[in-house]
Formats: sequence, C-alpha cells, structure tokens
Amino acid sequence: MLRDTCSFAFFDPFMTVTGLGIILHVESTNVKSGNESHQHLDASLGSVEYIASLCKSTSDSDKIKEAVKASLYGSNFVQAALTVNDKVTLFHFEDEPRPGVADVVSTLRDKGKLQLMMLTGDHEISACRVAKAVGISEVYSSLKPEDKLNHVKKSSRDTGGGLIMVGDGINDAPALAAATVGIVLAQRASATAVAVADVLLLQDNISSVPFCIAKARQTTLLVKQSVMLALLCIIFASLLSVLGTLPLWLTVLLHEGGTLLVCLNSIRALNEPTWSWREDMLSLFDGIRCMITRLVEKMRFGSNVVPSAV
Repeated sequence: MLRDTCSFAFFDPFMTVTGLGIILHVESTNVKSGNESHQHLDASLGSVEYIASLCKSTSDSDKIKEAVKASLYGSNFVQAALTVNDKVTLFHFEDEPRPGVADVVSTLRDKGKLQLMMLTGDHEISACRVAKAVGISEVYSSLKPEDKLNHVKKSSRDTGGGLIMVGDGINDAPALAAATVGIVLAQRASATAVAVADVLLLQDNISSVPFCIAKARQTTLLVKQSVMLALLCIIFASLLSVLGTLPLWLTVLLHEGGTLLVCLNSIRALNEPTWSWREDMLSLFDGIRCMITRLVEKMRFGSNVVPSAV
C-alpha cells in the first residue's frame, strides 16, 4: 500500500549578519492525495535587540522587550531570541567562569605585575558579571572581531611593550594574530585560532598560562645571565693575559671555566619558574647553600667512621 502523504522541505543557504544573528528561509511542500500545499517559513536567530528590529511594527517590538523583562531570568540573562513566522522564542544563556580562573587572574596581576583586560562579544551585563567573579576590572563587551583587533593594536601602542592575548574562538583569531604572543587552549579552539596562535596549550587548563609566562621570563633571564657570564670571563681572562699577569694555560682554563659556568647556569631552566630575578637569585643561593651543607655533612660523617676490628 502506497502512502498518500509526502512532505518536502527546501532550505536556502542561511545568511549571517555579523555580530547580530542569522536568517534562514525554508520552503515546505506537502503532497496529500495528489494535492500540493506550499508553506514558506522565515526563521531568524540572534540577539534580542536584533530580533526586535526585524519586527514589522513597533508594537510587536515592544511586546518582545516586555516579554524579556517579565521573564523568569529578566533582561540581565535573556540574550537571544528565535522567531519563526513572527512567533518568538526567548533563550537564556549564562556563562560560568572556569574553575581556577580567579586564582590565575590573581597570580598574573599580583606576581606577574600584568595589566589585565577582558575583550568579549558577550552582552555588557553578562561580561561584567563574569569579570567581577574572576577579579578583572577593565572590561570591553559587545565587541566584533574587528573591535577586538583594534583594542589589541591600541593597547600595544599605548603600553609600548609586548601584549599577550589568550583566546580560543574564531572571533579571537584577528586579535590573536596581532598580539605579540597569542596563547590558545587547543582542545576547545577553532581551527582559525589554532592556525594563528604562537603558543598552543594542549591541556584544557587555564592555569597553564601563568606557568608559560613565568617560564618565558625565566628563560629570558637565564639567557641574559649566561651572556654576561661568558663576556665577563672572556674579558677578564683576555685582559690579564695581554698584561702578562696570567700564563696562557691559566687564561685557557678561565675561558673554559666560563663556558662551564654558562652550561651549569642553563641547567637551572629545569627548576620551577619564578616571577622575578630576586626570587630566582634567592633560589640559586639557596640551592648552593644546600649543596655545600650536604657536602660538609658527608665530609664530617666520613671522617668520623671508625674501622671495625677484625
């Protein structure tokens, strides 16, 4: 037995309105007992303000805004709406900060001495709520990709130094590319963000960001220290050799000793990174003190060993 009812739907390619929403046209055809009926559907999804602007009359637009205010969550959290042939559905979205973000922000601000800001395309109220929860005071909301890019360029000019941006969305890609260093959490990142990133964090853990920055500072400091050690040893040995104060063999020994010092200093990169050169030097002196203490104890205990009688 053949079915006497059949339905077809034809979808036009949806149109994206950057930063506002999307529009989709659907043509539906129902065939029943040889008779065809056609139905046209217009669907739009986007911000409440954008959907309200699509209304044919001011009264319809006002009804949407009133429904938002009267909703359970209120206008603070109702941020999107779907309309299908003038029938509107409201959506509630709420962002929750990742666990540990507040600690990361505190570490970067207090120990790293960094100026922090939030660049987001989210609504102002939602953005401020999240920023307050994690401890960020400077917030820029409702931004399009080009707005984020302009903020990054302006901040780089104003500070006159390097700028780090952390992001993972496709809208972050232009700003990530323009930043001095772009850091991306690879597991959730878009392909575009991954392509322009300078640093990829393979683990989905925001707490890795302070470690990367501290390790970069530690590495830079070690390179500067190693260069200074090498130059001082070479200059000192060369001057004394030219003046005839040191014999040639001792000059060579000082030169090679400088090379050995550089190698030993570089091994310190295996240590946990610190946030300042003072902490780094204190850690170095503490390590030397512990090494000398252990050496002295071994020598003392070794001298107190009494051979047993046979």
